[in-house]
Amino acid sequence: MKNRTRQLITTALITSVLSILIGGFAVVSTYQSEIALIDKRLNQVESDIRVNPIDAVSIALLSIEQNNFDFTLGFATPTGEVTILRESIGTPLDGPDLRVRHITIPEGDELIIASSLVDINRSLDLNLWKLLIFIIFANILASIATSLLSRSGALAQERGQRQKMQEFLGDAAHELRTPMTVIKGYAELLKGKQLDPVRESAAFERLNSELKRMDFLIGDLLMLAQLGEEGNIDFESIDLAELVRESLSLFTEIAPTHPVTVQIDADALMMGSEKYLQRFIQNALTNIRLHTPASTPVRVTVKADKQITIIIEDGGPGLPVESYGEKIRGLKRFDRSRSRETGGTGLGMSIMSAVIERHKGTFTLRRSDLGGLAIEVHLPRT
Repeated sequence: MKNRTRQLITTALITSVLSILIGGFAVVSTYQSEIALIDKRLNQVESDIRVNPIDAVSIALLSIEQNNFDFTLGFATPTGEVTILRESIGTPLDGPDLRVRHITIPEGDELIIASSLVDINRSLDLNLWKLLIFIIFANILASIATSLLSRSGALAQERGQRQKMQEFLGDAAHELRTPMTVIKGYAELLKGKQLDPVRESAAFERLNSELKRMDFLIGDLLMLAQLGEEGNIDFESIDLAELVRESLSLFTEIAPTHPVTVQIDADALMMGSEKYLQRFIQNALTNIRLHTPASTPVRVTVKADKQITIIIEDGGPGLPVESYGEKIRGLKRFDRSRSRETGGTGLGMSIMSAVIERHKGTFTLRRSDLGGLAIEVHLPRT
């Protein structure tokens, strides 16, 4: 609700400013044009008088009449006495809002030519009122349009989220079906009590193994669901270089036979979730540990420029050729049998991709020059 109110206020301010700039320019331009027209007519009368200043009064009256100018003409003596020679209706020389021109003629006398600005000023006031009404009307229309667009955008976003949720539920149901089928089968066998002790013990072990796999799978599915939700992750300032070093230290303890090459820039600070970025790094290194030979070389690079780049690569067998450059969507699994052999859920790549997407970064799978898989990530600093 606050965002919607803020959006409406912003729209009203922008509409008002634009209306004032455009409408105000038009109103002022019109007013100045009308004033300029009066000045042009006054200049013409003055120019006619300068041609024959000896007969200035006659020339002034003739110029005003012939050009049909709505001017008042006065004659002032050096002593200050003023005689009205021609008076325009509504334009007395002592009245308000006049455009006046004083022209000195021989013998120290003076001609006074005046034009009323009452109509022009009234037109200016009317145009300003029209501009105000237009701004109010434009703001109402802009607010209605903004509300409709906002509602349309919200509905589109809601439909998108609903579609993502349906896809997620469908994928999750598919992932859970296999362990559920195995558990159900072994439960039926154990229920009948027709197995000998050795086979019964093996059945219990298999049942326990599948339950653990289901527990891990549910945990990964919940993490993917959390990453897909809006506004439920708090970002803070974190040092990615330190996170990578900590994960590498653990990796070298668990897998000491992997030769590791490291190139990490010091200034790799950014706003993000330490929990999820650490999970991303751990998943990448765990995949190397589980799916590559023990002597496989590993190279980890962290570059801190305008954006932060993380590259984790190995010299293992890599992925199927068609998987490189592929955008990971949904619950992507590259090799189900391999995940079952290592006890994983096979959703590590999906979680890694979701983590980077949540941080507004890019996630790329490519072949490393070491021979195996290279995971390359670009993250914004803010």
